[in-house]
Amino acid sequence: MAPPRSSRVRPSEVAADTKRNFIPLVKKNYGDIFPPYSYLYRQPIAQLAIQRQKPSTRPPTFNIEVGDPVMKALTYAAMDTQASEAVGGPRVRIPFICAANERRPGGDWETGCVGYEEKLCRRSNLSATLNSPWPNSPEPSNYPIPSQGGILSDAVVVCRGPHDRYDRLDSWFDLPVVSVPPTRWPKLKDNGTKYSFAEEREMTRDKLRGALRICLYNGYDRVMIGDFGLGNGYRNPPQELAELWRDVFLFDPDLRGQFSYVVFVFEDPLQSTARHILDEIAKKENGSKGKSRAGSSSSSGSSKSHSSSSSHGSSPTDCHIFEHVFSPAEVDRVLRQPDPRYGLGMITT
Repeated sequence: MAPPRSSRVRPSEVAADTKRNFIPLVKKNYGDIFPPYSYLYRQPIAQLAIQRQKPSTRPPTFNIEVGDPVMKALTYAAMDTQASEAVGGPRVRIPFICAANERRPGGDWETGCVGYEEKLCRRSNLSATLNSPWPNSPEPSNYPIPSQGGILSDAVVVCRGPHDRYDRLDSWFDLPVVSVPPTRWPKLKDNGTKYSFAEEREMTRDKLRGALRICLYNGYDRVMIGDFGLGNGYRNPPQELAELWRDVFLFDPDLRGQFSYVVFVFEDPLQSTARHILDEIAKKENGSKGKSRAGSSSSSGSSKSHSSSSSHGSSPTDCHIFEHVFSPAEVDRVLRQPDPRYGLGMITT
């Protein structure tokens, strides 16, 4: 007897349904409520003037959580909206900063690729908004996204739950999505813990600054961030990336004190980009030595394999690294001992 067919839905089937049915439905019947357009900011650092909304430079509240970033953004927004409307205030919406494919809207979302952008496109009309500049936009196309650029899709409509099941939601929800392409596979040093080149490090910093400027420029003072730039698809050094995020929030003169809270959300609490980086280093070393010592390295290779396995087993998870970097004690320590890489003007402005 043939085995029963799995009840797990195929990502490609979900994508086909979204493309064929959901996206046209939203555009035709709800386009006035949820405009299916987006706006490309080519150089958000240079082109967006940020007005200071708060006199204080107090840092935001930092939370590190496990779950689905979009569902977390919707949950936080619902709670904040309830509190706001109770005192006569407006609805609150929280943007999600999404790691984006710089070449095409949603990357390979119609296949089985498992990057978060691809998964979100199957659950929403994000791919369509990314592909549709506002009618009055000076940009005929949003792609390719410039290295320091970002796209704001202000009303992405979500109709399905997380990718483990892609369940249809009882109600649709909308949220802003800021799509920015992370630095991919930068050159690293010090056993994969640091960027080799200052230029790549600063380029990464500018991507973070640009994404946050897009949020503030459009009136959003709370933000949800996933594992941006992490995982095997990007392999940025997690400790240094976490510190870059922290430095931008604490010291950037236009950004510090402007956000109420920041939530970093990890889908996989066990993901370790450090382990992925060490695996790649070991693979390259073994490949190189295999060519030069094809016949004499079995015992040495065995020893190195054991050593590599031990070090990988102790590699910290991305979630753990961010919990440490953004712990109240660590944030307070950094504020008391400002990073010497920043000028005095940045610290005291």
